[in-house]
Amino acid sequence: MNKSLIKPCISFLFIFSFCFVTAQSYHAINGSPYAGVTSMYNNPASTVNSVYKWDINLLATQITFSNSLFIVNKTSLMKYDSADAQFTNGVRSRYLHTNFDINLFNVRFNIGKDKAFAFALRGRTYNHLKTNPFYYTDSISTYESFLNTNKVVDYLQGYVTHSGWIEADFNYSQVILKDERSRLTGGITIGYMRGISGAAFNINRFSYTEQTINNQLVYIPTGGSTTVEYSKNYDLFDSSKSIMTNAKTFLKNTLPSFNFNIGFEYLFRDQNNYDKTDLSPTNYDWKIAVSIMDIGTNKYDPAGGSFSARVPNLNVTDARIANQISAATSLKRLRDSLLNTFQYLDTLSSIFTIANPTRLIVNVDRNLGNHFYINGELSVNFLSTQPQLKLKTREINLLTITPRWETNFWGAYLPIQYNAQGQLWIGGAVKMGPLLLGFHSLDAYKAFKTGTQSFNGGFYLVLNVHPFGGKIKEAECPPF
Repeated sequence: MNKSLIKPCISFLFIFSFCFVTAQSYHAINGSPYAGVTSMYNNPASTVNSVYKWDINLLATQITFSNSLFIVNKTSLMKYDSADAQFTNGVRSRYLHTNFDINLFNVRFNIGKDKAFAFALRGRTYNHLKTNPFYYTDSISTYESFLNTNKVVDYLQGYVTHSGWIEADFNYSQVILKDERSRLTGGITIGYMRGISGAAFNINRFSYTEQTINNQLVYIPTGGSTTVEYSKNYDLFDSSKSIMTNAKTFLKNTLPSFNFNIGFEYLFRDQNNYDKTDLSPTNYDWKIAVSIMDIGTNKYDPAGGSFSARVPNLNVTDARIANQISAATSLKRLRDSLLNTFQYLDTLSSIFTIANPTRLIVNVDRNLGNHFYINGELSVNFLSTQPQLKLKTREINLLTITPRWETNFWGAYLPIQYNAQGQLWIGGAVKMGPLLLGFHSLDAYKAFKTGTQSFNGGFYLVLNVHPFGGKIKEAECPPF
């Protein structure tokens, strides 16, 4: 493992996370009646409980990083020419999970008082990389030194899964039951998707033994398997054609599928505090919401050369495999060069699927009065990203507590998140009129300081406007 390869590899992974246009990580406005159309990404039943008759989301975007794979030294957002990237040191499992989304010109409007419709256009990508524990230090400079250091490890194992798609969402929500003290709403969102970019790579239980041949240490693989596949539209790029022509070809060679979301939201209050005023989206005492999000899979046609190989031959050495990898100029050539390296090698030509981040979300919002609220949310993934049986994506959200103060125009938020990777993030966000800007972790300020960057956290931005009068239905709050 040549050290000169580490920085390009990490750069590739970093770019890989951004290069496709998601996710439900706008933590500040969890449960907020001012979230507008953006609330449908958390619960489809919430759009009818907005304080506005109309809203148009001109732009919403967010990115989330959860990383223990690498660090970058001597860098900042303003200075990166002397940056030095390296894998994290020690014996540990390493991971890199990212998700990114962008939403443009999404619209929500009320049909009377008890129904709402919303339409959204989105681009989304999820990227997951994880390894079993292995040992790494700065002194490892070659493949041989890496294998020598890790010969005490039972086996090496890891995977990369990437799924990127565009999506058109159609949301409908309505009031199911209501009286003076309570209000139950339900909603569904159906998404039409096109799988733009998919890829999967995994090494499973790769083991080896050390031998001396001609007074030289060599490493002989004794077991393991690997799978490599990606969507074939990447192979259709033609350098002789224009960017627009290539983009049309890229998008044309994608496959359709559907995404489904369902949710319910229940608002209730103590009637004695309100002098018989009608229950509104802002004068509840409690709001309890349950939803199941992103039920569906994206489909991808594999590129020629995609393959699965298992059981290495006993006459193979690490040097031979390293040479085959470095000499390959395409996936097809790599597959062909490995024909005599593995006992079994299968070409993958069937459509492969990657599951969306299906999850259960339970959200409880408490109205404290005088525009103060506290929100608690539990997000439980139905699927693990381990690729043994099926390729999958997932959210890293787990438990989020968000105190907030907000009015129609202003807002201040302090989301505290314990995520699925065991990381504790304290974030922050502010709302100023139509603009919401937030950070998953306030450690983001370190990105402006030259030093060691670990790239954890992320940010989000929402720009909502309320045309056609956009009147607030009701804005009364209970006393403390």
